[in-house]
Amino acid sequence: MGFEELEALGVASLDASHIESVLAHQQLQDTALIIYTSGSTGKPKGAMISYGNIAAMAPGVIERLGLTAQTSHLSYLPLCHVAEQMLTAFVPLYLGSRVDFGESIRTVQEDLREVAPTMFLGVPRIWEKLHSAISIKMHESGGLRQRLFDAGLRACAPFAHKAAHQRSLGEKLCFAFYYGLIFRALQNFIGLRQARIALTGAAPISPAIVQFFRTLGVPLVEIYGMTESSGMVLGQRTDQVVFGTVGVPTLGVEHRLSSQGELQIRGGVVFKGYYKNPEATATSIVDGWLHTGDVVEERDGSLRIVDRLKDIMITAGGKNLTPSEIENTMKGSLFIKECVIVADARKFVGALIQIDYDAVAQWAESRNVTFTHFRSLVESAEVRELVQAEVDRGNALLAEVSRIRRFHLLTKELDHDDGEVTATMKVRRASIYKTYAAEIEALYR
Repeated sequence: MGFEELEALGVASLDASHIESVLAHQQLQDTALIIYTSGSTGKPKGAMISYGNIAAMAPGVIERLGLTAQTSHLSYLPLCHVAEQMLTAFVPLYLGSRVDFGESIRTVQEDLREVAPTMFLGVPRIWEKLHSAISIKMHESGGLRQRLFDAGLRACAPFAHKAAHQRSLGEKLCFAFYYGLIFRALQNFIGLRQARIALTGAAPISPAIVQFFRTLGVPLVEIYGMTESSGMVLGQRTDQVVFGTVGVPTLGVEHRLSSQGELQIRGGVVFKGYYKNPEATATSIVDGWLHTGDVVEERDGSLRIVDRLKDIMITAGGKNLTPSEIENTMKGSLFIKECVIVADARKFVGALIQIDYDAVAQWAESRNVTFTHFRSLVESAEVRELVQAEVDRGNALLAEVSRIRRFHLLTKELDHDDGEVTATMKVRRASIYKTYAAEIEALYR
């Protein structure tokens, strides 16, 4: 049936009393929608979200983030993702707030500049891309602007974790000085000068990236949630930011840690179960507690996500490693876009690394390194040396056992169409291990 035919059928059978009758029979426990998990750790499963789940989740998000009817949000992620449903449908329906729809995920920066939202959720890859864009812009500016930028970062970084009202008079004057000189222009450049709150979630992010944006005056906080929790259930308070953590539970959410350190939550936000998959549901929800599969630890009164329980790796020497910690350390580099760790049952840590093409290309051009496309750039000896220097810098921040000994540079970007990343740019580790099996084995010869 064509859509126009369906519309005509609807007009012909329009009956307000029928609509009222259907609404009158709806219950909070009824399934509102089915959202499929990303499939980053296995086959996607349909999570049944009830109206009651939405009713329990939305107030906690609103309270934690300080959202109001005047809040505006840019929607650009697929609506099959729970975070986008949360901020595009659930919360705006409660508040009557405005949602602007971006043209595509590739035009996020242009869309931000056009609509200047007061609230913005960016997956880590978006923040890394904006970080890269600012760094390239400042490098191209050079001279006095570059020196002012570097000086501003050094001066304001020590109090970046504080909310504006928590800063001393000296700190406020220091920020105001650099805001007028350079930070204001950079906030306009990325379209976030009007942002009252900015969020990062859906995947781990380097603490250095969060500190960078907070230093510029973008009030970025980390949050945590999953499809099975109907959205956000942990979030940093704007006046209690601890870098590298995701804050504390939101309104109405209980939490506990298992003997393995796995985060378990309980409350009205816990989903109904997986569609036509009672076995998976019974494994996920035990005695009302949702087993998230994420290992966490407490730090300074906040919760820190260590890694997925399934992703914890054990080397051939019996050492436990958290790959996300190593990967995020490396991705703190301007020149590294993706890092996928290989270590399970191996003698040492290896990695598959994807360069940030824009940043590395700009670096290469400034040094007269000849290249024609992504692959030729990656295969140049100068770029190999550049990445090695960045890996060495990252290794210096890690424990000896976690340091990358060898790496392979990917000659193409990881692609959603190839099944290498999810819609929100989370790496599908198993798929990548399979695709690059030969390259991985070469690291250990």
